[in-house]
Amino acid sequence: MKSLILFCCTAALLAGCSKSDPHSPSALRQSIFKDMLRTSETLGGMVRGRSAYDPATFQAGADKLKALASAPWSHFPEFEASGPSHASAGQFKAAAQKLETATTQLAAQAEAGASMEDIRPRFTAVEESCAACHRVFRPE
Repeated sequence: MKSLILFCCTAALLAGCSKSDPHSPSALRQSIFKDMLRTSETLGGMVRGRSAYDPATFQAGADKLKALASAPWSHFPEFEASGPSHASAGQFKAAAQKLETATTQLAAQAEAGASMEDIRPRFTAVEESCAACHRVFRPE
């Protein structure tokens, strides 16, 4: 009985220690996507009126989102070789480009001092590009 309890405790401790490599492609891209999500949530709060629109804060967030939009793609080695069975590397690259274009346009609108009415469609385009990519590449 004592050995069974010891075994269960050891197994539980080891299970808690089995973290993935923080430098793996999966961990790196997840970190980037989480940063993108946090940034877009801040911007989305302003777009939807849940928080006050601060042009300088919005511009900084839009610029950050633009920079992040090009960062995760090199951490998808499966799209560099033969590509996954559910979507081609070409589809993946087109989706990545769509996000990069949408974030570039959003940042340009923010930098130009556009009104929220002009910014809102650009932010919606960023959200739609994220959602479209998820539909194709994360259909679960």
